[in-house]
Amino acid sequence: MFIGHYALALSAKKIDKLPSLAIMFVAVQFLDLLWPIFVLLGLETFEIEVGNTALTPLNFVSYPWSHSLLAALVWGLLFLVLYFGVTKNKKGAVLLGVLVFSHWVMDLLVHRPDLPLSPFGSTKVGLGLWNMPVVAIILEVGLFLVGVFLYFNTVRPKRKIAYWALIGFFLLIHVMNLLGPAPPSIDAVAWSANAMWIFVLWAWWIEKE
Repeated sequence: MFIGHYALALSAKKIDKLPSLAIMFVAVQFLDLLWPIFVLLGLETFEIEVGNTALTPLNFVSYPWSHSLLAALVWGLLFLVLYFGVTKNKKGAVLLGVLVFSHWVMDLLVHRPDLPLSPFGSTKVGLGLWNMPVVAIILEVGLFLVGVFLYFNTVRPKRKIAYWALIGFFLLIHVMNLLGPAPPSIDAVAWSANAMWIFVLWAWWIEKE
């Protein structure tokens, strides 16, 4: 799941306009922003295994501290508390906490059973839509397009060219992820995953006064 996560951030503006799109991008991808750091630190591991699922060659061997159910709840609560402590915006804080946790729910839909329930147990879950490519693609792209138009109609961004360029870039990356070759190495995946911060900066620029 990639653009599907951003779909929820875009749609969330319909609920509360106060959190910036940039912070919403951080929230929906918070687990994936932590994951490459934990991989590089040796706390979590994955393998490149072509055919692991129909849509991704990544085999997520162990990522309990970023992607377990318990960890997602803790990270979501922490995000909520920190945002409320800074802004005193209760509605926005709860929304952001939910967005952080939504990442795990969205991953649950597409991952094979590799999502741990906690860092302290062996039970793993996943509904496996990545092995049903047509269903997974329609679901993710459909959610993304709904988010794109909900955001545009709610916010009416001043920097429309920057906004539509971002949307186009998201779709391009999505197509490349689907059709491109397997990544060359684990380190390449981990380091390139940190490039997601570019989308946060891009979102900030779109809404900058």
